[in-house]
Formats: sequence, C-alpha cells, structure tokens
Amino acid sequence: MIEIEMENELGLKIFINGVPDIKEIPPDKLESLLAVLEMQISKYYETK
Repeated sequence: MIEIEMENELGLKIFINGVPDIKEIPPDKLESLLAVLEMQISKYYETK
C-alpha cells in the first residue's frame, strides 16, 4: 500500500493499492494538482 498526499475534508491519510486513476479526481481538485505539478516542473527546469 502506498500513502498519497492529498487534501481531504476530514484530514485523513489516504492509502492506495496499485496505480491511482486520474480520471476519478474531481475537476476542481485536478486543476489544483496540475497547477502544483506545473510549478514543480518549472522549478526543476530553472535549476537545470
């Protein structure tokens, strides 16, 4: 089992078996996730 970090209303830890299905993430949460990924990728390439 793998723990993933994602905000949730109850403040609980989230564990998954296997690979998460990105299609199941609500659109508003997906936009937030993509914004964070974009920022991390930009920072990575700034240092390279």
